[in-house]
Amino acid sequence: MLPRRERLPRGEFPALLTSGRRLSSAHFTAVFSGENRGYAVVVPKKVAHLSVTRHRIKRRILAALRTLPLPPSLIIFPQPSAGSVSYEDTRAEMAELLANITRHTKARL
Repeated sequence: MLPRRERLPRGEFPALLTSGRRLSSAHFTAVFSGENRGYAVVVPKKVAHLSVTRHRIKRRILAALRTLPLPPSLIIFPQPSAGSVSYEDTRAEMAELLANITRHTKARL
């Protein structure tokens, strides 16, 4: 779980989803923005029907994100195949995805 001050408030989701940029990897889609709002991981029932599986996916993503530098605003959406990915692969893919986000945000400046 993210600390409250780092979480993206639910009311900010629509604004970030419409104004943010999207990048995808094999198992994850990231919506990001340069504005300082917060972070969120969304695992819908379409990805994993059991709440145990949804929470495991979310915990793995959050654990990987804690070790990496983050952009100001970020929402991570796992794809259905994310449930079968190990923590090491999740962390490597998150690192690659965040590196791509950093390149995209620096290119816009």
